Amino acid sequence: MRRLLSIAISALCIVAAIASPAWAQGKTYSHEMGTVTFDTPPTRIAVTNWSLAETVIALGIDPVAIADPDLYYEWVVTPDLPKDFVDIGQRQSPNLEALRKAKPDLILITKELAMAYDALSEIAPTMVISIFNNDQPALDSIRKATLKIADITGKQDRAQEILKQVDETLAHDGDRIRAVLGPDQKVVVIRINSDAQINVFGPPSLPNTVLAAMNIPTAYNGETTGWGFARGGLELLAPFANDTLAFIEPTPAPVRQRIVNSPLWKMQGFARKNRVYQVPAVWTYGGPYSVMRFADLLATQIENGPYK
Repeated sequence: MRRLLSIAISALCIVAAIASPAWAQGKTYSHEMGTVTFDTPPTRIAVTNWSLAETVIALGIDPVAIADPDLYYEWVVTPDLPKDFVDIGQRQSPNLEALRKAKPDLILITKELAMAYDALSEIAPTMVISIFNNDQPALDSIRKATLKIADITGKQDRAQEILKQVDETLAHDGDRIRAVLGPDQKVVVIRINSDAQINVFGPPSLPNTVLAAMNIPTAYNGETTGWGFARGGLELLAPFANDTLAFIEPTPAPVRQRIVNSPLWKMQGFARKNRVYQVPAVWTYGGPYSVMRFADLLATQIENGPYK
């Protein structure tokens, strides 16, 4: 009897060791400013950046600390933030005292906060994962960040689910857009910042990489900032006379009205040919949900008809 019990216990130990050999020793992960080691997957995650917040939520984890939550609903919109979290102030300068009170076991930041890395690391292990402004196509970078954070948190299965959902959404919405515009109509995506300044999204941006994944031809493939856009006045739009233009909200209503009623806008081919579409708020520096939101809203607005 004792021998049988000993054999059973040994078998259970072997199964346990096989099930989680890596975590028994701890796992070390590299990031842009070093490495971190965890004995168990972190569950109390603080995020100082909306794209990281969105990615963590997409993996089924409620962040314990989030920056600029009020502005999040104006610019990002979805997914919903959790009911309970600590507001740590501005994304550019998070409140360290509030962050400490959240008791995170992992802090996720981008390289824009690199100067605060040491101070943040005193509160909890900190990882630098920059999804944008990193010389990579946005959609590829979003996929990589999602898989990396999933690996750290033990959410690999959920990552595969959400990325499959992204692929299916882009395939479906691409079909919807081509059904209206045809297979060869190029699309240019812009954001109106002010009466004198617009952003035209280019090759590495979220809008353009999503369009490419949907098999929709992109109109602007020139030079951009590290964030994926060219910036200037309305004269930037002159080359797109024969293309379809989509502008992404939010834009202050008075600014929008002055732009679309200006002689320079009205003389553009896309305006005269009624090829302008208004896309509701999308965070163009977001994560998996922003990718799907942009694709869904663009397809819906194109199906609903041009901006009037």
